[in-house]
Amino acid sequence: MLSTPTKIRVDVPRALKPLLYPARYKGAYGGRGSGKSHFFAEQVILSCFMKVTRAVCIREVQITIRDSVRQLLIDKIQKLGLGYYFRVFDTEIRGNNGSLIIFKGMQSYNAESIKSLEGFDIVWVEEAQTLSEVSLELLRPTIRKEGSELWFSWNPRHRTDAVDRFFRKNPHPEAVSVLVNWTDNPWFPDVLRKEMEHDKATDPDAAEHVWEGGYGVQAGAILGRWVSLAEKQKRIHDGVIFDPTGHGVEISSDIGFRDTAAWWFWQRKIGGYSVLRYIGESGLEATDWIERLNAELKSASLPLAKIYLPADAKAKTFATKHTAFEQFGKAFGFGKVALVPKTSIADRINAARTIIKRCEFHASNCEKGLDGLRAWEFEFNPDLRVFTKEPLHNWASHPGDGFSYGSQIMLPQKAPDKDDKGKVDRWRRAFDKAGGGDASKWKTT
Repeated sequence: MLSTPTKIRVDVPRALKPLLYPARYKGAYGGRGSGKSHFFAEQVILSCFMKVTRAVCIREVQITIRDSVRQLLIDKIQKLGLGYYFRVFDTEIRGNNGSLIIFKGMQSYNAESIKSLEGFDIVWVEEAQTLSEVSLELLRPTIRKEGSELWFSWNPRHRTDAVDRFFRKNPHPEAVSVLVNWTDNPWFPDVLRKEMEHDKATDPDAAEHVWEGGYGVQAGAILGRWVSLAEKQKRIHDGVIFDPTGHGVEISSDIGFRDTAAWWFWQRKIGGYSVLRYIGESGLEATDWIERLNAELKSASLPLAKIYLPADAKAKTFATKHTAFEQFGKAFGFGKVALVPKTSIADRINAARTIIKRCEFHASNCEKGLDGLRAWEFEFNPDLRVFTKEPLHNWASHPGDGFSYGSQIMLPQKAPDKDDKGKVDRWRRAFDKAGGGDASKWKTT
């Protein structure tokens, strides 16, 4: 007959020790090989061994039990010599004292079904960077048992991710979080060290995210690498100001009224572009935006040169008798409002990747827009396990589209071959129709 061990030795990296003390919210974030998942797994098992504990291990999406931390917990049970004490089932783990560990995906819960977690002591959210704002707001008031705790482990992805905002941007007064990386792990294995060294040598940007816990550049990112480059070259700072001796301000947009609209303020300058500010919001109509843009221009004393709207701004809607183009033209003058010529998304992305290399951004005034450019990404096909050529339609697609429309306008124009009169005429008609002015005055470059 096996006897209960009198002592269980658990070694904890120094960086994680602040999480050993009681706290309503505990977070550990950083790169691969830091030991944060192993730490939380051990703490779940130890808590269930020392007292009756009900724990739920959560991911945003859990299609099968293989997607959970179940196997990691089983490994910890064996490592701690507690195999005699726990019974492992397909969908749960039970302790001899009545402790229970279950595994769930947050997308399977709604406001009613999540009430089943009210009596749980520990919630551990693994891969918490993918946790949605809705899921976080469902969890927090649900876990209400006295002394209950919510644990989060994640590799930072975007500054705008719900877990990052909760712990790092506007920390909750009852939250404790630590940054932990491979350098904090005394047991960092040589096999991972070789992987890390290879990644740092071949792709430093990706290695910064994977191994150092930086936001880095995500796979499938459309402009993330170029925003990162702008940061490294110190082209994102609060010293970007309007030059009153230069061109007036040009505003590019992605308008999705009752959805989200995004607006970038540009000034052309010798050798590049100053991106002065970004504004974006949802639920506003054309009339609201006209008032908002006027207020922005007036408060910053910015002279308007042109507002560029997407091609679909000429479409009529059921909400109004007038198109967005007509409303903006009436408010600002039709000579100061133009449509961006319709092109493929691939062309717009190429324009954005070209122009962003020559941009300086006002860090504070463009903060939300830059967050969008970092997060703008191609859609992922889970069946083929590849990124498509189409951007994912989410909150980041609005600042991304607005910036790419502006880049298309800023891109130096090249007229078609003058020997081909038909092409020239078609090009001029398209440009004039978009409100771009007299195309016959443009020079071939």
